[in-house]
Amino acid sequence: MTPIRPSSLLRAAAQRLAPRLPWLYDLKDAWLASRTRAFAVERAARDTLERLRLVPDGSLHPRLGAYGRKIHSQNDEDGVLAYLFSRLAPAQPSGERFFVEIGVGPPLRPGRGDASSAVADPTLLECNSLALKRRGWRGLFLDGHAYPPELGVTQAFVTAENINELLAKHGAPPRFDLFSLDIDGNDYWVWRALRAEPTVVVVEYNASLGPRESKTIPYDPSFDWSANGCTQFYGASLLALTRLGAEKGYTLVYANGVNAFFVRSERVPNRDQFRFERLYRHNPAHAPLRGDERWHEV
Repeated sequence: MTPIRPSSLLRAAAQRLAPRLPWLYDLKDAWLASRTRAFAVERAARDTLERLRLVPDGSLHPRLGAYGRKIHSQNDEDGVLAYLFSRLAPAQPSGERFFVEIGVGPPLRPGRGDASSAVADPTLLECNSLALKRRGWRGLFLDGHAYPPELGVTQAFVTAENINELLAKHGAPPRFDLFSLDIDGNDYWVWRALRAEPTVVVVEYNASLGPRESKTIPYDPSFDWSANGCTQFYGASLLALTRLGAEKGYTLVYANGVNAFFVRSERVPNRDQFRFERLYRHNPAHAPLRGDERWHEV
């Protein structure tokens, strides 16, 4: 989803103030530089420990944000996924990598909700799997909007009732590497219905909900977030998705305030290092609730 976020408003305000307060940009640049250096040191230290086999074999870095990088993703998902799949063996015995991504979008869409008029350049897609596809992965892009054929996106409105049929129809194996889900609504229910067992699941969560709230929107196969005013009534809380993941055999390993990353628990020998309380990120974006919404507790 691409509505204006509070960070965008703050950035616009800073740009207006910059001529009077030039130190704002100096402060921002200094913070970004120090953060980049800190992450670089952290990555180098971890890489050294892994090469010397001083960490459990197959274990994952407990601070995945250090590997974050944006290429075609909305935030830092590209870098996090690159790291994860450098540590996780392919799901298929043949070594072939396969992804399924439901919900994509061009970062600059001319006209709200108008995907058909987007520039027909696949590199302009904003999604979590394009960087992987360009490295040789096979996979499937699904979206409810119609995209130009050149973008390689199959049009389908995904529901809990048709998710498994759609994947089988388009050749997704029972076990594959990445399942990415961002449909601005029934994400919890679609993942719950999924019968396949991907190694990694990336699912958008409702980061306006608190760490102790375990709830999702009630299931409605025709739910349309845009038609509902693009408010904070969408998706599910991080706790609800974490509990669902545990039921399905997954461990929450990272959350960036938009997307949550889950890995098959048997593939994470150091899963005790990934504590929900440390991973939770709050991000109260989008229009406020009207007050008459009914949530489903899970």
